[in-house]
Amino acid sequence: MEKTHLPDQIEGSRIWLKRHSLALTDQMFQYVDQDRERLRVFLPWVDATQTPADEADYIKMTQERWENHTLFDYGIFRKSDSLYLGNCGVHTIEWRHHRCEIGYWILGAFEGQGFMSEAVRLLEKVLFDMGFNRVEIHCSSTNQRSANVPRSNGYTLEGIHKQDAIENGHYRDTLVFAKLKSEYKAGPVSTT
Repeated sequence: MEKTHLPDQIEGSRIWLKRHSLALTDQMFQYVDQDRERLRVFLPWVDATQTPADEADYIKMTQERWENHTLFDYGIFRKSDSLYLGNCGVHTIEWRHHRCEIGYWILGAFEGQGFMSEAVRLLEKVLFDMGFNRVEIHCSSTNQRSANVPRSNGYTLEGIHKQDAIENGHYRDTLVFAKLKSEYKAGPVSTT
């Protein structure tokens, strides 16, 4: 499979996925900062994001890795008012083996409204259309909201990595979900 870039923008029915720009720095930092206690439970990078400059460094890193075909990270924006909701991206990309992983986070105020499920559907369509054969989603076994996203999108729970991470000072398991191209049912999506 030839390395190529994902589209800068992907349009869904209720959201846009847009490649990060430095213009998002302050808003992204504000979201992380205001939801820090909830996010830090499951996301190891939260404590390292202490200032808007840290967020700007993250965005610059995503831009560099985008150009190197190793990470494609998007902001999620609600179409009705262009409000930023969180992030969804593609990482752990194995071009040679046609597989990758989707990761995500969303501000707590927007959880449970289906925005993340739509973001995952948009990304998986683009990925399968590009030629990827396998898309994975990994999440903490204690994060049921996160685990509901792959479950509601037809991913199979393939296994559990037992005690492979430390969360709140204790070992925790990681759930591994996957969907194969042969299991995927395409729906409408627009990219620009």
